[in-house]
Amino acid sequence: MESNTLSNNEFKTASETDWQKKAYRRAFEYGVKQRSERLPLLLLQAWLARQDIRNEPGISASIRSITPSEWSDRFRSLASRGWSKEDVDHWIWILSGDDGDIRVQRLVSTETPKPLFLITLLTRSDEKFRKAESLLSLMEYISKHHLDHKPPASSNNIALFSSNTTMTVFHFLILLRRLVNHAQRRWPRSIVTVARFTSDYIRRMPSETGADNYYQKCKIFNTALLLFKRPAAEKPLANMEFNWRAQRLLLAMSDNLDKPLIINKASYRAVREVMVGLRKSQAEKSVARRYAKSWPPYRQDFDGLDAKRTAEDDYSRSVKAGILAKEAGYPDDHYDQALGALGGMDSNSPTVQTRSLPPRESKDEEQDQNLYSRWAMLVRSTRNRQEAWKVFNEFASRTGKTPNIQVYSEMFIKLQARQIPETSNALPGDSRESFPIHNANYSEYELARLSPPTVSGLYDQMISHGVKPEGHCLYTLLGNAKSLEEGTRYLRDSGIDASSVKALTLFKQPSYQALWKIPLLTFKSYIQLLCRLQPDRRGHQKILPDELLRIRHAIRLARIRLKRGSTEGSTFRPPWVIILRALARPHICVINSTRANNDAEALAMAMDVLKSLGDTAGVDPDAFMYVCRTVQKAALSRLASQESQSRESGGREVGPLIPNAEKTSNKLKSIFSQLGQVVRTSEIESEIRLPSPDFLHDIGPAHLHTYMRTLAFLEDSAAMKELLQWMFTHRAYVDEEAERIEPRGHALVAKTLCAFQAFAAPRLEPEEHEYLASQMRDGTEAAGLWRWPTPEEVENYVQSDLRGASQRLQQRILARVRAKPSGQESREAAAAASWQ
Repeated sequence: MESNTLSNNEFKTASETDWQKKAYRRAFEYGVKQRSERLPLLLLQAWLARQDIRNEPGISASIRSITPSEWSDRFRSLASRGWSKEDVDHWIWILSGDDGDIRVQRLVSTETPKPLFLITLLTRSDEKFRKAESLLSLMEYISKHHLDHKPPASSNNIALFSSNTTMTVFHFLILLRRLVNHAQRRWPRSIVTVARFTSDYIRRMPSETGADNYYQKCKIFNTALLLFKRPAAEKPLANMEFNWRAQRLLLAMSDNLDKPLIINKASYRAVREVMVGLRKSQAEKSVARRYAKSWPPYRQDFDGLDAKRTAEDDYSRSVKAGILAKEAGYPDDHYDQALGALGGMDSNSPTVQTRSLPPRESKDEEQDQNLYSRWAMLVRSTRNRQEAWKVFNEFASRTGKTPNIQVYSEMFIKLQARQIPETSNALPGDSRESFPIHNANYSEYELARLSPPTVSGLYDQMISHGVKPEGHCLYTLLGNAKSLEEGTRYLRDSGIDASSVKALTLFKQPSYQALWKIPLLTFKSYIQLLCRLQPDRRGHQKILPDELLRIRHAIRLARIRLKRGSTEGSTFRPPWVIILRALARPHICVINSTRANNDAEALAMAMDVLKSLGDTAGVDPDAFMYVCRTVQKAALSRLASQESQSRESGGREVGPLIPNAEKTSNKLKSIFSQLGQVVRTSEIESEIRLPSPDFLHDIGPAHLHTYMRTLAFLEDSAAMKELLQWMFTHRAYVDEEAERIEPRGHALVAKTLCAFQAFAAPRLEPEEHEYLASQMRDGTEAAGLWRWPTPEEVENYVQSDLRGASQRLQQRILARVRAKPSGQESREAAAAASWQ
């Protein structure tokens, strides 16, 4: 009842459409007829008494039937429990906020405790928070006012410590589920903060040694470990390390208790599910380098030390966790064996340790279906299509089962995987790319027998066995289809409404209702198909209009399906990011014209998509980076065109590299300012401070380097200086992000500094040079990791650009510097040299 009432915005929304009225009316009518003293019902009726509800005669009549004397009696009863009419007015004011962030801000604006139903209502699953501060403020507020299990002896106000304000285990578990839901949907890194919040609650629980108290602690502990396995809504694999940090924090807390808490089977499994999504440790990498080329991939001994190692020494962290679970008395089942396959061991036979999200788990009467999860994970934990096909067939022969959609899906992924580049340092299991096939001197007959079928051949086999494409199988088939016609076939075979499938085709004007019937992830895969099939430029050859329209059609579909104001529009970002990534492709063709005009049009389209994204789900760092790359591409094309025109005319082009350069620069600076904003908690002073991530968004070295280069092409040296200052200010954060992506991260930080030196330093005033040099010196003394690149390193950075963009841009900048009065030029050159 509580989750269906009270919010002013909810009631307004419920009055807007007939179906919403029908959904909400019965709950409201029931609530207003009650004369219960429960706080949620009293608050609902007090709020409705202030609203204009004449269009709802039943609800209006029930509210009017409450006499003034009844209101007086109810408020006197309220006072006997420690609350007042003013408190009710304050709660109504809190719930009348326009959005979730404002409502939380109002909640924490005063230091008085609130009823628990108010907190559970504000954290309901369908609430949307735009600001990271909202979750953090909520946890800090609850930690301060609602986690004390016993009232102070001197307290005279019994209501403040009644069941309405003290958070019981029951209430805490409800709150914990909702906090995890919001964290993983909006701010994945904050899952570690939720873990600290949970740990604090367990520590504050009474320390009596009674069995019930210990049981309640174990219940919270195991529920939290289970909840913390939930993948993030975006970049789930990349964010899995924060799931592990959260679980590890709870495990460490338990170890430090006088009586460590018991880990149940579901929690052991949850830990393993997180571990299979982590990057390989150094020991695991060492094992992966020693895989034999044949199948199964037994370890090869490289030296005497390897020969002394036992098989158990090579187990991954996930496999070791499984062994601990068995030692604790929890036997393996098919799902545990599926996790074992991903961890590098199936029964007594090794597999390729594969970084992956956990497979689907079937429970209760469907538990036998986990056999197929094991089969699918065995296919996934191979290095190429030939090994996958061998495992696919051997498991079928051994069990006598026919593959289901889950197994077919993994086989399709292997068949469609790209070949890993020869220059890649990736190890088997690090990515979905296919590694070279080891033929082992097989005869041509044997090679033909071992060779897997084509995608179309396997698909025909699947359909003939009565298995329809759906779920991940449909997504991978649709996203990798060779043509729109092939993609349409997959959609029709899946059983999706025929009119909705027809609405996706080119030259149709689909309705929102038709597109709404298509599941979001299927819709995303179709957008991916349209963008992938958008052609690249083919010299002077013209491209057919049907081909050119694909990405525009994708944009139109996204605007209809993810329209502003809809829940999906405000929460589902992937289709927009896919479109922006496609527009950033170096050779994508969007119009039949010159390269400069084509890339300028792609930029105009990207800026238009950026606005749509900003109005709905919001811009994230990846979308921002793709727009920056599109700017660079357009600027480089214009620079090449200007150079060509200059050679023909004998003059020098000095115009901007892209149209509306200042407007574009201001837009990008505004977005980065939002992305790079530090998360701040409530302004109210509090002794409760939960350590939390500094930023809502993950801004990594790749984003910083791309943004720095983009500002250089926009010829905004002042913004480049501001970005460098931001990096100096948040140096510890940048270093942490660089460590997360290992050697490549620090190399990208160094490249960002080289880009500043190459493209901004020649245009700065001497005093600006000196100020930045002092900033670098101060930071180097504190951390010792950063330094200015040498002139040779800057030159190597410029010359390493294979497309010639850096060389051309540097020549343009230096030509402009030389065009300045000689005195100013010499001062700038001397200052630039002084800080090397």
